[in-house]
Amino acid sequence: MKKIAAVLCTDEDGEETGEDVALDDSWNYTDILWNGIQAEKVQRTFEKLNYREQTLLEKHLAICMTCGRVGSWKGRSTFEELAVMFEGSTASGAERAYRKAVDKLTELLVAEGAIHAVRLKQKSKTRHKKKIAAAIYEYQAGCDGEWGEFSVDFENGTGTLIRLADCDTMKTNRFANKAIAYLLNCENDKLPKETMVAFEA
Repeated sequence: MKKIAAVLCTDEDGEETGEDVALDDSWNYTDILWNGIQAEKVQRTFEKLNYREQTLLEKHLAICMTCGRVGSWKGRSTFEELAVMFEGSTASGAERAYRKAVDKLTELLVAEGAIHAVRLKQKSKTRHKKKIAAAIYEYQAGCDGEWGEFSVDFENGTGTLIRLADCDTMKTNRFANKAIAYLLNCENDKLPKETMVAFEA
């Protein structure tokens, strides 16, 4: 399940970048979503979503959440096609609705104990020669509790914990470290202002 974050990661900074965070051919959705007990948890949480949320997720991810069948990426619905499906919506509106559905599913899966997640909010950033050299983020472990804080030095590829969030581990700082690793792997000019990152429980 090492790449589950690829599908359950959304950027809510209000900017339409056009990038598709769900597209990752290096992992198998079936292995992640339909692995014994995990499949039951995924089905239970998926059933709690409304029809529109279910359709957005299944059509854009090219996966049947009932049986676990994974379709071809070429045949999956684009945001433009989803907008047509839900009359009165635009492509950017369909994308926002999709990302909200991903966040909702993520929170439900965290509550089920199927995955972990860390919510991020950018507090400040420092530029050097037009690139972001450093940034400070607030983070929330498990989508609940008091927020913690850390800084990221993009020039040196390091992160430093400033304040531990509720539910984060005292010795390993597991949630903070997952968040820092995610940010260090982001394209510098596309660092999220707000996002949620999921990872294996």
